Amino acid sequence: MLRSLLFLFILTVSASAAEISFSRQVAPIFLDQCVECHRAGKAKGGYRLDTVELMLKAGDSKAAAVVAGKPEESELYRLTATHDEDDRMPKKADALPEKDVKLIREWIAQGARLDVADPKALLRSVVPEAQKTVAPEKYPRPLPVTALALNPGGDALACSGYFETTIWDLGTGKLKARLAGLPERVLALSWVSADLLAVAGGVPGRSGEVWLVNPGKPAERRRLVSARDCVLAMVASADGKLLVCGGADNLVRCFELPSGKLKWQIEPHADWIMGMAFSPDGRQIATASRDRTARRIDAATGEILTTFTQHVCAVLSVAFTPDSKDVITGDMEGEIRRWDLNGEGRKDSTMRPDGRTEVLSVGYLDADTPVAVLGNGAVVSVDAKTRKVRDKIARHEDRVNVLLLQRVEKGSRVISGCHDGRVRISELGKAEPVLQFVASPGW
Repeated sequence: MLRSLLFLFILTVSASAAEISFSRQVAPIFLDQCVECHRAGKAKGGYRLDTVELMLKAGDSKAAAVVAGKPEESELYRLTATHDEDDRMPKKADALPEKDVKLIREWIAQGARLDVADPKALLRSVVPEAQKTVAPEKYPRPLPVTALALNPGGDALACSGYFETTIWDLGTGKLKARLAGLPERVLALSWVSADLLAVAGGVPGRSGEVWLVNPGKPAERRRLVSARDCVLAMVASADGKLLVCGGADNLVRCFELPSGKLKWQIEPHADWIMGMAFSPDGRQIATASRDRTARRIDAATGEILTTFTQHVCAVLSVAFTPDSKDVITGDMEGEIRRWDLNGEGRKDSTMRPDGRTEVLSVGYLDADTPVAVLGNGAVVSVDAKTRKVRDKIARHEDRVNVLLLQRVEKGSRVISGCHDGRVRISELGKAEPVLQFVASPGW
């Protein structure tokens, strides 16, 4: 009995004496719970946590954030541990779990040691990347299609998956390949070239990622973005030289390819960036935002050229006209607007294809025929002159999230991805789809 008690005592002492890793144990807590309100551009209380160096500096209160060996004198610990809801951090949210508060206290008590090579580094960059979950061999249920991309050869379709991107044969609907180790939610896809696919997504409120992957050699990959929130939209220029992305951190980033070098970064909106488009001539980028505006941006410099403010609700989708002169945008209440380089709405160009339902993606079949996919499951083309539905191309049983347009020898194909997991390939004038399949392995 005495020997057993002694063994338990030794284990307890050893556990309490174990050195806490800042990068692996403490920094992830700050990333998940604190950085959103204490970062560049949004440093509440004058305190920032987005870099290791700034984390150690006092905010407006001038109270020391971290005093090594003295948790009770450390403002960072005091504000997470207090029971006073008016004082406690995080504000207007649940208190940190008790185990996290104890971990912060113990880390400071042990001397607040930093297992970090560069104190000036972003906090996000010092946290080791978590091992990706492996997607199931057979999905238990169809996964909503949230992103699609047609390869340059026009014979393969990249599709969103769970911690993966799947590649499907466009002629047969058969699975060709699975690219693992990618974001939990894949929300945007773009082929840069025949052997380079850009994949974007993340976990809402926790992380955002953009990867470049060679589908033929999946181990050949690079991560371009590690953000604090989901990347929701992404598009490559037609020549494959630029890649732009945006999302829930309100930032637009532009990268040079194939180097992956950041060309510019701006924060053009006050809320999430929901949609993006490159002009056919490659000179401009258009963005759609939940802040009810859309913008045109110079692709070379990141300069905002104009802002369109005539939507009254969140703007969800955006596309350029084929001549690159105008932009169309679709919003949450079913309205499509067309506007020019000066941000002025074109006269008699407002369209409402199918009532008050979200316009989730838009594009152009030709100069006079916009196409839209809608929250009620409809895929429609619109006569730009009469502003009426020209053709009901398809009708899914759930909301349609993604639209692709493909030129073929005998006309155009419309590829739509649905929330029920189905991909449908339709041709104008044909009542039945050319091909449809569930884009989830095992179905």
